[in-house]
Amino acid sequence: MYAMKLVDADRGAALRASFTQEERLATGRNVHLQNNVLTFGCRVEGPLDTERLRQAYLALQARHESLRLVFPQHRAGPVGAALSDHGDGSGPLVSVRAPDDSGFHVVDTGSVDPGTGLHRAQALVAEVAGEPFDLAAGPMVRLVCVRISPELHLVGCVVDHIIVDGESCRIMAEDLFRLYAADAADTARLPAPTTQFLDFAHSERLHLRGRTLDRLLAYWRRRLDGVGAIPPSHLRDPDAAAGTRPATSARLLVRRTAIESSSCATLRQAVRQQRATPTALFAAALKETVRRHRLALGLPPDQAGDVAIMGSISNRHRREVQHSVGYFATPCVLRTELGDAPPFTELVRRETGTLLGALRHQELPHALMTRELDPARYGARHGGDPGAVPQYVNFDVSEAGEAWSFNREALRVTMVRIPRNEVPRGGVRLLVRDERERILVELRTNASLFGPHWADTFLAGYMALVGSFAQQTPR
Repeated sequence: MYAMKLVDADRGAALRASFTQEERLATGRNVHLQNNVLTFGCRVEGPLDTERLRQAYLALQARHESLRLVFPQHRAGPVGAALSDHGDGSGPLVSVRAPDDSGFHVVDTGSVDPGTGLHRAQALVAEVAGEPFDLAAGPMVRLVCVRISPELHLVGCVVDHIIVDGESCRIMAEDLFRLYAADAADTARLPAPTTQFLDFAHSERLHLRGRTLDRLLAYWRRRLDGVGAIPPSHLRDPDAAAGTRPATSARLLVRRTAIESSSCATLRQAVRQQRATPTALFAAALKETVRRHRLALGLPPDQAGDVAIMGSISNRHRREVQHSVGYFATPCVLRTELGDAPPFTELVRRETGTLLGALRHQELPHALMTRELDPARYGARHGGDPGAVPQYVNFDVSEAGEAWSFNREALRVTMVRIPRNEVPRGGVRLLVRDERERILVELRTNASLFGPHWADTFLAGYMALVGSFAQQTPR
């Protein structure tokens, strides 16, 4: 890992987007995809003062500069020219808006039944998420307070992914209600974030040049050789390929299961004994499942066993940014060789090495890596042409899950999910949420490519591998 020195950006000078933001601006500025929108909901039990909530929303924007970013479009041109709006390699300009409440709305579900009302409220927030953001004008964050009853509300947040990552959503929820409880007109009770995202983006551009950039590129050049920056999955649903299901537009298919408390304890003990991590276990099981499906499709063992998937790294290893809001995370390629069909415990050990290597080299964002090493794929995930995106497998682990809650001011606030029709761009996505007491596993597919039977079979095989890990670990 090459330590990046954090340098404050001069707010009186031109402010630049990060490399990750630049890729989206250059190749998909005017493309609206559900994958580029993040949402979260907060179930609020107790008397909620909507005016205080509005003030807290304004204070949240003042506290986190990233929530006020906009990206002016200075001139039109081909994609290559758009990599820098100014032609000097310094990246697109960013502007910072003043806090305003134009994105704040209060609505009523018109239902007295809490269950029905919550369902309607979630649907309303999902509907708001379907409205495109104007990256040039903003605002980039919307807060919708849905009144279900005088004592029950759903506060839903919809934000464009270009200004925040998944971890930022938890920070935003916590800060919003702490500001509410602290009387948001006075934010002095909450310490200011150590680093704003614009400072991180500025430091990143200063850091990723010369020998540092060359060393990081050399590592990823070796890791991507033969698979590219968006590695193809080589998976196929024979039913879809044979035309037994009619071809349709992209549709979301979801399959869920859970590892309950007693099995969780056994699994965690086995992970500790093997000196591994839950993430390594879940990633290894996914790769072995992919390998077996490839073999069933007739791929030779060496090709079936060279498995690379897309993951995500938080890029928050620095203490200064752990409580900041912004788009710090970066996609990454996780590639492991298992063509020799190793025992599953050995595969978990190899996956641990893969993850450690990615973490040590996470300072190179996937956007810059792709632009330098695989330019044909630069921006492929952001454009409006689905055919430009190869089918790939996406993997995501959240260790905290939805465990965050807030109890103050006679309110009980719990984070909840906002179900949306977010079809995986690569066709297959596996999400693991560790909620401490249990572990939720969710498989999402593009149903026009991978149908119900395929998804059921894939998830069953995956869960069998996860369960076998504890059995293969001596007690």
